[in-house]
Amino acid sequence: MKIRLIEPEAPSMHLWSHSYFVRLGLPIIGAALKQHGHDVRIYNPQLAPIDWDDVHTADLVGLSSTTSTTPATYAIADGLRRRRIPVIVGGSHVTFMADEALEHADFVARGEGGETIMLELVDALQGKRELESVTGLSFRRDGQNVHNELHERCADLDTLPFPDITLVAGNERITQTPIMTSWGCPFACNFCSVTAMFGRKYRFRSAENVVAEIKEKKPEKIFFYDDNFAADKKRLKKLLRLMIDEGITVPWGAQVRTDVVRDQELLELMRASGADFVALGLESVNQETLDHFEKSQTVGDIEHAIKVLRDYGIRSHGMFVLGADSDSPSSVRDTVTFAIKNHIDTVMLNILTPLPGTQQFNDLDAQGRIITKDWFLYDAQHVVFEPRQMSAAELQREVLRGQRRFFNAERPVQKFASWVVTRSRRSHDRMLEYGWCWWYARMWWRDPRNRRHMRMLEERSRPQPAGALAGAQRS
Repeated sequence: MKIRLIEPEAPSMHLWSHSYFVRLGLPIIGAALKQHGHDVRIYNPQLAPIDWDDVHTADLVGLSSTTSTTPATYAIADGLRRRRIPVIVGGSHVTFMADEALEHADFVARGEGGETIMLELVDALQGKRELESVTGLSFRRDGQNVHNELHERCADLDTLPFPDITLVAGNERITQTPIMTSWGCPFACNFCSVTAMFGRKYRFRSAENVVAEIKEKKPEKIFFYDDNFAADKKRLKKLLRLMIDEGITVPWGAQVRTDVVRDQELLELMRASGADFVALGLESVNQETLDHFEKSQTVGDIEHAIKVLRDYGIRSHGMFVLGADSDSPSSVRDTVTFAIKNHIDTVMLNILTPLPGTQQFNDLDAQGRIITKDWFLYDAQHVVFEPRQMSAAELQREVLRGQRRFFNAERPVQKFASWVVTRSRRSHDRMLEYGWCWWYARMWWRDPRNRRHMRMLEERSRPQPAGALAGAQRS
């Protein structure tokens, strides 16, 4: 079959608008389909335009989405179905909102195992099996939504095909080769959908399997996509030693927790194998907020981790979540002050976003604190709920101010000066990274959707005249 896969992009500008990352779901599915002889191509509009003439002649189109890209996904699905092209959608959002998705698509892939679901769906469309036998699939039958039993979680990640990035149109623009070595997370952060999607039990690929993929792809830079790359330190040490033994010492980055700095041997191996930067899920510099998020870390842990990483020459990218019930406008300001004082290289000031499938979404929805269910706003850069200790407009303004304050005018100049002096690729990449973040912090307001959203938040926070309120009550 001719199968086309599409990863829609978010409609409004956000921090990742200029980052050429691809999620690995479609490249894994594409690799599995290709192994079975199907004609596969993947489109990601951030990398290259979608060739609609090509897509419109497909036998089946698969769409992968996050919550913020769901409206774009549904719009594409609606257009394809009008052309009588079968459409299947997958991803974390539709896993938990399958009935909503079936209003736009013929099929929904729920949970993990997308590569198996697609292969079995193809068999069903070719008359080789019944739709009811495809685990993890949702569809409509006689006007009713049917939700098959979820597909079993993959017990051995080594059985998965290597993601085939070459299937992605515009893949030459991807500067960091994405590598996934584990799924799942045992922590219970109530705002995160990872555990709801992949479970609270870690599953790992073998070090040999990971190194085989790296050797096959010969990357210049690597970003490990694991939610916590150092979840099992013994296993990570084995992987890093094998990379060093095989001569694989290219610059790499990954997401880790602050506890990574407690193991000096691990830090030495990270540095020796090429560790360039780590993204730290710091979340907050308010201990009450950290405890509420169940992060199992202290503010002291954060300060210590940043210092130790800097001593080892590893850049730190601090990821914060702002807007918890214990947060106030001063909490946002304190976060930026903390980041500057502790010399965090770059930061991401995420706005707390209650995603479908999380306990936090259920709680806030039950409390009537969800402001909007316009899903394109659920990208951690727009306030979509009522905070407890400030208005939604205050939270939005403080985060935008914080971004501008951190990425102030001096820092890009410093990065440029460093590149001029060293002429190194590393300083060049840092300069571009900083320049983009600095530009984004100032250009957010240029997006018409962002301005409309801000006006809506301000109107909600504006006190209503007593007469208008009384009139509304009488009506």
